[in-house]
Amino acid sequence: MALHLKASRARINRHWHVLCSEIGERYAGTRGEQDAADYIEGQMRRLGLAGTHQQPFEFPNWSYSQCALRVGKRRPTRRIEARPNAYSSATPDRGVSGPLINLQGGHKWDLAQPMKGKIGVLVGSLLLGDPDVRNQLVRSGIKALLAVDARIPFEWITSNGNCPAWMNGYHVPTVGIAYMDAIRLLKQMPARAHLKVKARSFPAMSQNVIGEIPGSRHPDQVIVVSAHHDAVWGNVGADDNASGVVFLLEMARLFARRRPKRTIRFISYGVEERLSVGAYLYAQSLTPAERRRIVFGINADSIATTIGSDMVGVTGTPQLARFVERIWNARRHAVHIERMVTPYSDHFPLNAIGVPTVWMTRPSIGTGSYWQLHSVHDNLENVSAAPLSRTIETNAILLDQVANATRLPFPRRLSPEVAREARRLHKSEYGHPWSPDSFDYDR
Repeated sequence: MALHLKASRARINRHWHVLCSEIGERYAGTRGEQDAADYIEGQMRRLGLAGTHQQPFEFPNWSYSQCALRVGKRRPTRRIEARPNAYSSATPDRGVSGPLINLQGGHKWDLAQPMKGKIGVLVGSLLLGDPDVRNQLVRSGIKALLAVDARIPFEWITSNGNCPAWMNGYHVPTVGIAYMDAIRLLKQMPARAHLKVKARSFPAMSQNVIGEIPGSRHPDQVIVVSAHHDAVWGNVGADDNASGVVFLLEMARLFARRRPKRTIRFISYGVEERLSVGAYLYAQSLTPAERRRIVFGINADSIATTIGSDMVGVTGTPQLARFVERIWNARRHAVHIERMVTPYSDHFPLNAIGVPTVWMTRPSIGTGSYWQLHSVHDNLENVSAAPLSRTIETNAILLDQVANATRLPFPRRLSPEVAREARRLHKSEYGHPWSPDSFDYDR
């Protein structure tokens, strides 16, 4: 095993400092996201990666300038901190008012209540990705929606993205409130709310950053190593996903002076926080022949929280899962390995075109989520180089064994049931086929 492939904690901390302290917030389509891409490109060029370039793309962006929520028993007088979900529609200038209604977790019986003229409280995560929930809300005549992220049961508010394909035809002003605020609000009911949101959608530009190490024996067999460099509104994304970018750059450094048999392509994607827009558009830009050349993908997303448990999501075949398990066991690297199909990170667009992948992540709370997710707490104080170094070094062994094997140690395919689920999610979650030109900007 390639045990000499060691991560550099000095370099890890330097990359983190640049991304989170010098550049800071990296919201999609902003100067911060572009600065991060420029930094990544510069590091790839310094390492001598071949064909290093940025792949620009247009996408539907969104921003808000005002969000004010008031609640009360008879008159809305008490202010609650709220933040619009990405692509939320604006309210009329005077705002909207109405009685609150508890929609709980969005079960069909919860959504069967009369909602017209009311403001709903909906507890869950990514519920607007469910077309049944979304369509019921659109038809209901509801005035606005207060969304509560069930993954983050704390006092603080979070910033949440939405997939552009989910939002076409959905013109309900939708804002997030903190979990504990939702508890206090629901205990106060019956109550009324007044919400005012100023927001707009507009076309913008983002970028993927790509560089590679050509294979010495099988250059037409490509392994993709990926992460994303954008972050949600209002935080520096030290874990989500500066940690993944650091992983990407360290993996590139470890292999830059080697001559792997297969090509290793490093890609940092933009606009992941809107459901992997950059990764989706990259996969869709490939010709059929280019797609067939990609044999495997390794993706890193949120892998460095100080307290947490490493997890590898395997999307492929049982042989791939066993191969991963052998490598982690040989390293005595404690990990939860799960065979899964999930559309919520940048590996999935490769799954949708038939490529097996592994997804590195590190949940920190028992729900399988991340306590600091999409909040101001996702900062350099709450990440650690120790778990990140360990994950880099174990993945270096994985990558070395795949890149230099005489034959691939697992099939270049998804098992039939996994492939069916990937196709279903590609259509239902990503709205495939989707393009930025089809977005409903009249929000």
